[in-house]
Amino acid sequence: MNEFLQEQKELIEEYFQRLNQISESDAAIKLNDKWSKKEIIGHLIDSASVNHERFIRAQFKDDLVFPGYNQDKWVEVQNYQNANWGSLIELWKNFNFIRWYL
Repeated sequence: MNEFLQEQKELIEEYFQRLNQISESDAAIKLNDKWSKKEIIGHLIDSASVNHERFIRAQFKDDLVFPGYNQDKWVEVQNYQNANWGSLIELWKNFNFIRWYL
């Protein structure tokens, strides 16, 4: 298990370095008239947050039925499009790292 966790941490760090090479303006370009890179990373942050809650709740529930969420609305309400790219990718990295330490 420790080897798996180490590989995951290394993968997160590798992708953080790649994401860090994307400029603020490039990160804001909408892709396929849907989301920008900023909004995609924001969605991944939201997803990690929702899954973290699910992992915690699963320890106290007999059934594994969890509420869903409207990912488009979450991305819109969080206003990731206007967030600082560096801050977004740092949050993405840290949120994913902390899951491996729990």
